[in-house]
Amino acid sequence: MSGPEDTDLPGGWEAAAAEYVLGLLPEDELRAFEARLSQDRDLQQDVEAWSEYFAALTDPVEAVAPPPQLLRRIEDRLFGRKRPSLWQQILPYLLGAVAAAAIAWAAMFSGMLDFRNEPDLWADLETPSRGLVLLAHYAPESQTFMMQRDAGDYPAGRSLEIWMIPEEGDTPISLGLVAEDGLTQIPVPQDLAEAMDGAAIAISEEEPGGSPTGVAQGPILSIAQMAPRDE
Repeated sequence: MSGPEDTDLPGGWEAAAAEYVLGLLPEDELRAFEARLSQDRDLQQDVEAWSEYFAALTDPVEAVAPPPQLLRRIEDRLFGRKRPSLWQQILPYLLGAVAAAAIAWAAMFSGMLDFRNEPDLWADLETPSRGLVLLAHYAPESQTFMMQRDAGDYPAGRSLEIWMIPEEGDTPISLGLVAEDGLTQIPVPQDLAEAMDGAAIAISEEEPGGSPTGVAQGPILSIAQMAPRDE
């Protein structure tokens, strides 16, 4: 587990991991957490553990047929300009009565939000002037975004930040930082996972730790669209 001694976040990294899974971190704490998450394997394991724990809270709940208006509500959230994460949507039900929890179970596990049958997505990002070659890969089954640096040097004293640009919008969303060594692995929240297919991925060069504003400050080195790839 990640200890509390190396962060100012209330309760330490482990408590922040639980709040991250539930979508409760304020924007400034969220940026700091995701910057750490992209490089800290222990913290990634904390996120995975909390995700499994909260999902297990609904195990005793018997599945029921969803109400007729549920599909309309999901469509409104899918195609609205800004949608809350899935955990934010079901949090009141997890803390409420058993009947409300049953609705949450139906929404999550009835198959309407199941990504297991969707193909993996890929994007090649290259910056010829720097010899930089990156491969982006999104696995819907685990909702994990990955990036591998195949060629080129990581800029000294700088950070490479990953931005997602949804197909239905033009506002880049930071996914985290490219790891200086090895494979970058980033858990993708439910709301962003829904928009990954067809989204563009961009790489910018930022100050150490990434952009402090949530908007790219440095140069955009490469951009490409996520799409299925023939095996």
